[in-house]
Amino acid sequence: MKTSCSVGAMVLLGLGCVVCGCRAHPVSMGMMLVGDVVADAGVDKREKELLGKPPAAADAMFGERTDTFIDMDNTSSQVLWYPVDTDLLTVDRWVVEVSEGKIVVLTKTKENIDGVEDVIRTADLRSKVIGKTPAQCRQEGDLKNPVAKFRSVKTDDRVFVYDVRNSTNLRGARYCLLRFDSLDECNEVKLVGVSASTKKEPLGSNSP
Repeated sequence: MKTSCSVGAMVLLGLGCVVCGCRAHPVSMGMMLVGDVVADAGVDKREKELLGKPPAAADAMFGERTDTFIDMDNTSSQVLWYPVDTDLLTVDRWVVEVSEGKIVVLTKTKENIDGVEDVIRTADLRSKVIGKTPAQCRQEGDLKNPVAKFRSVKTDDRVFVYDVRNSTNLRGARYCLLRFDSLDECNEVKLVGVSASTKKEPLGSNSP
């Protein structure tokens, strides 16, 4: 159930960041944590048109998918990736979670959502994990167990999702996405943040 977020608390949070110098990424300043969702107007509008509908509704709204992923632990669940038409830098993505043939979660993500910090961290991770197996990546990259594992319908690669948020992330989940090829070697590293979602913890182990 959605609950109202205290305006006073939001104001105090903003003032606290100014006083203490803590970091708030630009996207997070335009959204609000409400109950079990991270909301903004763009997702709220599309939520009403998509949730409970078949994947074809997302195709009609967002256009051609960039990829479709099957949940390796639950083959009745899929994750669909779409480009964001206003994103000239191709760092934003619509992520649609499907369970039993119906859309259950809508999320908007941004690559390197924390700016230079993420760019530096991605470069560091790449130097440690590219060409490595999942087990080696966990050890070398100091990563926790993946919260989700997906297989790409387009390439048959596997994508492992790791929760990498820390105490400076004020709101919204942060994930590291590692892609593994047919040789079980990592060939891609991405850090993404949730800029808005109909679920507080999208893409995690509790996703449908």
